[in-house]
Amino acid sequence: MTGRPLGAATVALVPLLLLRMPAPAAAHPMTGVGDFYAGLLHPLTAVEMALPLIALSLLAGQQARDTAIRLMAAVPAALGLGALLGLVMPAPAGLQHANVGAMVVLGALVAAAPALPATAVLVLAAVPAATVGLANGAELGGQLSAVRFVPGLALAGFLLVTYGVGCARRLRAPWMQMGFRVVGSWIAAVGILSLALPAGAVP
Repeated sequence: MTGRPLGAATVALVPLLLLRMPAPAAAHPMTGVGDFYAGLLHPLTAVEMALPLIALSLLAGQQARDTAIRLMAAVPAALGLGALLGLVMPAPAGLQHANVGAMVVLGALVAAAPALPATAVLVLAAVPAATVGLANGAELGGQLSAVRFVPGLALAGFLLVTYGVGCARRLRAPWMQMGFRVVGSWIAAVGILSLALPAGAVP
């Protein structure tokens, strides 16, 4: 069976559809789940939090095995440390735009699929993971238990990176690898479109 290839117009619509993803303005208890599960789910509720982590997971899978394993530990650790820092300080101005900028950089790297030195990859992973964690921690307020929320957040990072590494390293068919690179280009495009929006318009 042969399928019709995606047209250029269809591909161009994907970043616009991603920008329509709903995102709550702040962390808050989720109906029917505890604080741990709120931490597990919250980074997936905003484009500027979810897409950098997805790009990180694919970038990790494109690197050498040892580097990928290090990232599986570094990303959740950076998320947790960033969230703890966010509990004791207000979110810096421009934090959302920093996370959106990370979407552009990380998405472009996934699209290019370069083999990077381990140290460079760890820095590229730790900084945006920490800022995503900081954004989550700063939104906590007094509504959630940090003891439960932060481990849930760290676990979300671990699961995302593990899944991305598994997909990128196990699905080795050329068309699958090209698909991952296309996803990276879409993430970068979403970031660029988001940066072009007026302040406060990022979903």
